Order: sequence, then structure tokens, then C-alpha cells
Amino acid sequence: MRYPPNLTTLEVAPTCGSMRLRLGDQIYTERLASFLESLNQATIISGPNEIELLAPDSGKAGEMAQREVAIYLRVWRVLYPDAEVSLTGEGAAEVAEIHAVSAS
Repeated sequence: MRYPPNLTTLEVAPTCGSMRLRLGDQIYTERLASFLESLNQATIISGPNEIELLAPDSGKAGEMAQREVAIYLRVWRVLYPDAEVSLTGEGAAEVAEIHAVSAS
């Protein structure tokens, strides 16, 4: 049996990491999760005011995912200025840095 030649050249998918989003008020948890899911982001509500955002955590894919999250959170802050959101976990520092640079 012959296999297609591209089976040996498949790239391994980047590992999946997570960023935790912590909200100041739990009434916004479902709204933020729905907002992110409408943008094709994988979310898990892990507590009454906490969302885990699953994304690639390395290489170009990880960098692009962090930039996307920073943009999405900027839009969220315009839509809901009184909803406090903070990032924790892997990638949080990078997203915060991207957000600070893009805001100036």
C-alpha cells in the first residue's frame, strides 16, 4: 500500500496554552466568553469571573494569538468600559505589553 508523500511532511501542531482572563464583575463573564467565541476563540468558563482562553503558546502562531487577544480586549473595553478584565497566566505579560504599545 502506498501512502501519499505529504504524510511524512506534516507539521506538528503548536502546543496549546491558555491565558486566564479575570473579570472584576461576574455579570460580564458570559458576555465576554460569547464575544470571544464569536471571534472564533476557544474559551472555557472556569469560574464565576474567570475565563480560560485556549491558544497556541509558541512560535509565530503563539505570537499572533497574543496580538489577536490584545486587539479583542481593546474592542471589549470600548464596548464595556466599566467591565474590568485582567490577564493572568502564560502569555499575559506579552499581551499587556502589546496592548500598551498599541495604545500609545
